[in-house]
Amino acid sequence: MVEKDYYRILGVSPSATQEEIKKAFFKLAKKYHPDKHQGDDQNEYKVKFAEVNEAYNVLKDQTAKGEYDAGFQDLSKGRKGTSDDRYRADELYHTALKALKIKDFNSAIDLLKAASRMEPGKAEYYSYLGLALSEKPRRLHEAREMCEKAVEIEPYDVQNYVNLGLVYKKAGLHIRAQKQFQKALRWDPDNPVARMELGLSEDRGFIERTRDFFRRLT
Repeated sequence: MVEKDYYRILGVSPSATQEEIKKAFFKLAKKYHPDKHQGDDQNEYKVKFAEVNEAYNVLKDQTAKGEYDAGFQDLSKGRKGTSDDRYRADELYHTALKALKIKDFNSAIDLLKAASRMEPGKAEYYSYLGLALSEKPRRLHEAREMCEKAVEIEPYDVQNYVNLGLVYKKAGLHIRAQKQFQKALRWDPDNPVARMELGLSEDRGFIERTRDFFRRLT
């Protein structure tokens, strides 16, 4: 039986084309290649890089992919929720991002809570739920818990660290916030939000990318 979700690792859907799978792989391989990262965290990059390569080596080969997909169906059945639930959860998630963009935080919270109930293993649902909850001063503690949970589920996703940092900042925990932004930069040295929060984004390029990030909310 399949134990790893290679599609999730590469950030593509099971219906992705070979070109989409290849594009996703090269993007992640470039991002996590150990040679680009020296120091105490290099082993973390090696683990992630190996995981990405493992996923791609299976999904790029039609025979291996066919065998994997057969087992993947069993993996999907063993998870909570049906396939329809997962598609519905994804729809709710993207609708919630649109609500966040127009500052409809109540709707975003409701939508993300529903999505996380349908797909409890999706880190991004908790991450953005925490971000939405942080707009409610009395719910900052809950916001922190949601973002911390997202990091625990998916420690290799830069956005989880960025969102947790933003929530810590809102809670007045500035040292903790800085640490999260620094962690984000270890994985993605060019992340515009983390650089801006740490006072490193002085050039216009970073400012434009930051504005673009908040426009897309992805």
